[in-house]
Amino acid sequence: MSPVLLLTGGIILLLVIVFIVLYNSLVKARNLTQTAFSDIDVHLTKRFSLVPNLVSLTKHYAEYESGILLEITEKRAGKTSGENVEQVAAIDDSVTQSLNKIRIVAENYPDLKANRQFLQLMEDLSFIENDLLFSRRFYNGAVRTLNNTIQSFPNNLVARLFGFRPQAFYSVSSDAERAVPVIN
Repeated sequence: MSPVLLLTGGIILLLVIVFIVLYNSLVKARNLTQTAFSDIDVHLTKRFSLVPNLVSLTKHYAEYESGILLEITEKRAGKTSGENVEQVAAIDDSVTQSLNKIRIVAENYPDLKANRQFLQLMEDLSFIENDLLFSRRFYNGAVRTLNNTIQSFPNNLVARLFGFRPQAFYSVSSDAERAVPVIN
């Protein structure tokens, strides 16, 4: 065998190995992003399961909470239709706004604030909200890693070849989520 042929074969083998490593890094980053999004969905499902109990307990104290229950129930039904990050974030945001209404109602009814079941539900909700917060942050970190990998050279060549696309970050879409609820 000639040295030129061996050198050419070595270079081709090296390029194949580099190509495989780059492709595998893209797959790992994509899978991490999908897992992180799935974690958000798990926590949203927990929250949606807890909310009707909270609303049911709360509606005994004020009349308009039945409207909140209906609103949240409709949003829970829409939860399963959210297939991408933007849709799920919008549903999440609207439920958060409804939960803020429940917190405001609780401030208006001292008996409700003292109710042991209500306090336990609110504590459970706080834990779920914290888990959801951490899941959102983990997802955004995974998306950042994926997007950096997709957009970096030479990964971008492999990503383009196999159809890897940058993903959207999970973000709060409304100012209502960012605002501190006003309690009268």
